[in-house]
Amino acid sequence: MDAFDQLGVSVTDIIGPWIAILISIVVAFWFKDFAINLMQGLKLKFNPAFNEGDSVVLDGQDAIIVKIGLRESVFGVYSDKGYTWRYVPNNRIPYLKLEKIVNAELHLDSKGDKGRRIKQLLDEAQNQRIETNANDIKDLKKRKK
Repeated sequence: MDAFDQLGVSVTDIIGPWIAILISIVVAFWFKDFAINLMQGLKLKFNPAFNEGDSVVLDGQDAIIVKIGLRESVFGVYSDKGYTWRYVPNNRIPYLKLEKIVNAELHLDSKGDKGRRIKQLLDEAQNQRIETNANDIKDLKKRKK
């Protein structure tokens, strides 16, 4: 029994430091991820360009910033399935295409404006065509003489 007790103590002496090192590495990686999420959350939270309730475009989809948290942020996304909440870890936000909608009505034209613009384009194209035809007719008359 003495041999096993001595062997057990020596195995514990060998394995103990390795277990402590592994636990330290796990804690260091966990803290690193936590710190990165926290810093990205603070960066987004204190960015004056983005606030909770803002209308944004998130990866090509219309969305609303519901909550900016310290570890993750929540976006309300309009999709074919309806209005859903998308939970995004803050360390993933730099990899997303996030655009703020400043004024959705800024460059939209009314139906009348669009119609007038189309009519103007058609008139210009038609005037060019008439001028080209008139020049072709003049050339033909000169050739006949």
